[in-house]
Amino acid sequence: MATDTMQLPAARAGQRLGAPGLVATLTGQGLRSFSRNPTAVFFTLAMPLFFLAIIGALFGDVRVGPGGDVRLAQFFAPAMAVFGAVEAAFCVLAVDTALLRERGILLRMRGTPAPPWAILVGRIGAAAVVAMVSAAVVVTAGVALYGVRVNWRSLPAAFATLLLGVACFAALGLAVVTVVRTSVAAQAFTNGVLIPLAFISDIFAMSTSMPVWLERLGSALPLKHFATAFAHSIDPSASGAGLPADHLAVLAGWGIGATLIAWRWLAWEPRGSGGAVAGGVAAPERGRVKPLRAVRVRRPSPWTSVRIQAGYALTGLIRDATAVFFTVIFPMLLVALMPVLTAGGADQRTEVARLMLPAMSAYGIAVAAYVTLPSGVAEARERGALRRLRGTPMPPWAYLAGRVAAALLVAAATVLGAAAVAVVGYGVRIEAGRLPAALVAIAVSVGCFAALGFAVLALVRRSQAITALTLGTLLPLSFFSDVFVIGADLPKALDVLGDIFPLKHAVHALAESLSAASTGAGFAWGDLAVLAAWSVAGMLVARRMSWRAEAS
Repeated sequence: MATDTMQLPAARAGQRLGAPGLVATLTGQGLRSFSRNPTAVFFTLAMPLFFLAIIGALFGDVRVGPGGDVRLAQFFAPAMAVFGAVEAAFCVLAVDTALLRERGILLRMRGTPAPPWAILVGRIGAAAVVAMVSAAVVVTAGVALYGVRVNWRSLPAAFATLLLGVACFAALGLAVVTVVRTSVAAQAFTNGVLIPLAFISDIFAMSTSMPVWLERLGSALPLKHFATAFAHSIDPSASGAGLPADHLAVLAGWGIGATLIAWRWLAWEPRGSGGAVAGGVAAPERGRVKPLRAVRVRRPSPWTSVRIQAGYALTGLIRDATAVFFTVIFPMLLVALMPVLTAGGADQRTEVARLMLPAMSAYGIAVAAYVTLPSGVAEARERGALRRLRGTPMPPWAYLAGRVAAALLVAAATVLGAAAVAVVGYGVRIEAGRLPAALVAIAVSVGCFAALGFAVLALVRRSQAITALTLGTLLPLSFFSDVFVIGADLPKALDVLGDIFPLKHAVHALAESLSAASTGAGFAWGDLAVLAAWSVAGMLVARRMSWRAEAS
C-alpha cells in the first residue's frame, strides 16, 4: 500500500476535522495506493486464489475425515483465506510503513495537525479492509467451486476471529518496522518469516508426521492459532459458538506484546543506510600529492563491458534482501524442510530430498532469470538509465548479457546451496561424472527464462506490473510442473500444460543430471530442446523491447 504522498482531508471553514473523518480519509488513501500496487494485489488477493484453484484441481475429489465425506478443500480454503489476510496485515503493512518512513513521509506527517495514532490507525485500517476482502473472496470461491461448507450462523464469530487475527499480525508488522532499516529489508523479513512458518502452521502443509520440535514451534507462534480458529469458526461440524478461547488468547497475547514493542520503539525518522562517510571529501595529505598526468582513454572491449555490467548487477542483487531470499534461501529452505514433514524413515526422507533438489533448483533459476532479472531491468528503464546507456560505449547486447551472466551466477549458487543441503543433510548422492550435464542444464535453463523475462519486458512497461505478471505465471505453473507437487496424478489438461511450458523441462533436465539413479552422461536432450525452443521464441518477442521509460 505504499504511496509517494499522503494528504490530510480539508476541513470546512470554521470546522475542526474530527478523528473519525481523519482516520477514514487516511484509510481510503491506503486503499487507493494498494490498488495501484500490482505486486501487493497479487500476493494478498490473487495468490491465495491461485493456490486454492490449483489444489482444487489437483485434489478436488479427495475426501478426508472419519467417514470420508469431507472434501480436502474444507481445510485448505480457510487456510488460504488466513494466508491472504496475513499477507495484507503483516507483510504489506510492514513494507508500506517502512517505505513511508524511508521517504520521509511519516516524519513530515508529524508536523501536521494529525495525531500519530491516527496515521497508524489509518494504515492499519486499510490493511484490515484488504485482509477481510481477501478472506471473504477465498472462502466464497471455496463455497462456490469446491463445495466448502460454512456455518452461516457463526459468521459473527468468523468476523471476530478475522478481526483479532488481523489486529495481531498488524501489530507484528509494525513491530518488524522497529528492527529493519528499509522497505526492502521489511519485505525480505516478513516473507522470510511467513512462508516457512506457513509450512508448520497447517497452511501449506497439513502433516501429522511433523517432528515434535516443529509441532511445538508452530504451536508457540500465532499463525497456526489464527488458521485453526478461523477454520473452527466456519466449520459446520464444530460445536460451540465458534470462538475457541485458547487460540484467540494466543493471538491476543502476541498482539499485545507486539503493540507494546511498536508503541515504544517505532521510529518515524528515516534511518541511514549505515554506509555513509561523514565529513565530506577528505583533503589529501600535504606532501603526498602526485602530479597529474595524461591518461589514455580506451574504449572497453565488449567482453569487458559484459564483465563490468555482470558485477554491477550481481552487487545490486546481493544487496536486495528480498531477491536473495526468494532466489537462494527459499529453495534451500524447502529442500531442508519438506523431507522433515514427510512420514517415514531416513530412506524416505532421502528420497524426498532427491526429488526436491532439481525441483527447487529449477524454481530458483526461474526466479533469478524470469522474475528478478526483468524487474531490475524495468526499474532501470523507468529511471531512464537504459535510454542514457545508449549514449555510452557499452553496446546494448553487452548490458543484457551482463544481466544474464549475473542471473547465471546466482542460479548456480542456488543449485549449489540446494545440493549441499540435500547431500549433507539427507545423504543424497550426486555423480561427479554428470556435473557437466548439470552445468549445461543450468545454463540452458537460465538462458530460456531470461529470454522469456526480456519478452515480458517487451510487452509490459511498468516494473511493478512485470513482477506481478512473472510471479503470477510462475507460481501457478509450479504446481503442475513437478516443482511444488511432484509425482501426483494430475488431470490430463494440467499434465499437458506442464509439458508445453518450460519449467517442467528444466526440472527434468536437472533431475537427469543430478540423479545418481539415471544412466548415461545425464543430458536430457528432449527437455533441453524444449528449453532452447522457448529461448528462441522469447528472444523473437524481446526484439521489440523499448529502452525508453513509459510516458507519464
